[in-house]
Order: sequence, then C-alpha cells, then structure tokens
Amino acid sequence: MEHKIINFSLALGAIAVLFLSLFSPTKAFGYNDTDSTKTISIDKKIRSVDDSQYYDNVESSKKTFYENDVVEFQIEVKNIGTQPIYNINVKDMLPKYLSLVFNPGKFDSDQYIVEWNIDKLETNESKKYLIRAKINDSIKLNVSTKQTNKAEACGAGQCDVDTASYFIGKATVPATGASDIAIKTILVTLLAAGGFSLRKFVREY
Repeated sequence: MEHKIINFSLALGAIAVLFLSLFSPTKAFGYNDTDSTKTISIDKKIRSVDDSQYYDNVESSKKTFYENDVVEFQIEVKNIGTQPIYNINVKDMLPKYLSLVFNPGKFDSDQYIVEWNIDKLETNESKKYLIRAKINDSIKLNVSTKQTNKAEACGAGQCDVDTASYFIGKATVPATGASDIAIKTILVTLLAAGGFSLRKFVREY
C-alpha cells in the first residue's frame, strides 16, 4: 500500500511539472526568457561650459550658477543587456530658470521637456547627447536655490532614470558696480574739462 502511495505522489508531481511548463503564467502573457535580458541604462551629468569635466552633481561649494551663465548636460543611454533594444524614448525634464541654447529632438515649451527617440541600441552600445542652456530669470530668486534635472529612457518595456543637480544664485549687481560708475563719471568729467582747457589754449581765450 505504501509503495502505491509513493508511486501515486510521484505521478502527481510529474503531472504538476508538465502542467506548469505548458501553462506557465509568463508564457500565458507572452513573455519569454530573453525578455529579462533586455536592460537599459541612462546616465545624466552636468558641467559649466568653462569646465572640461562633467559631474553627477555640482555642489554650491564648487560653483553656483548666476544669470546668463551657461550650463551643459550630458545624457548617455546604454544597452547593458544581451539583446538589441529598439524604439527607445528619451525625455529630459528641464528645471526652471533655463533658456535653451541647443538640444536634440523636440522641445515642449509648456511642459519644459526635451524629447527624442533612438531607433536601436545593440548590446553594450551607448549614445551620448548634449543639452546646453543659459541661466535665465534668476532675478526672481530670493536665495540660492538647488535645481534638479531629470532624464528618463524607456525601451523594451523598461525605464531608467537619472538626475543631475546644481545651484542657482540670485542675480545681483556686482559689488564693484557703484565704484565703477563713479570712476567712469570722474573720467568723463576730466576729459570734458581737459578738452575745454585745450580749446582755450588753442584759441587763446
């Protein structure tokens, strides 16, 4: 009797394995083993145009950006899986106080989003894109403010996100502004007086 029970259990186990292999939930929904190997990665970096190196973030201790300063973002999209990835959508969500200088793809001025597509990335293939912008309207800021730029890449049913942050300072008149004006005023006055004296000397009256 015990021998029959064991044989019956083994038979039930075999049937269960066969059932799962035929009616696997992943197969039922159209997935296969190769889908899990498709992996996409995005890397977002930032730099000032007077710096040759890109950074993940720029802290205020390193540099604070002011009105009309130019900032550049580098976006690298890479296929780190084992299968090609097609029709990749990339979006860059720009923060406030920026005026675009150049960018890939199209720009939605209402949403403040730069968007473009990559037709295909082979295994281990990557592509880099640049977005350059100028600090604009920072006069509206009362204090130094941290800004975060977010980029997103989606393909093969997967998405990856990365950010880069930096600081904008309130636009102010330089500390030397008043003295510069005073110096220029004095120079203009002296030149005018010198010209008047020279005219009197030449005309002898």
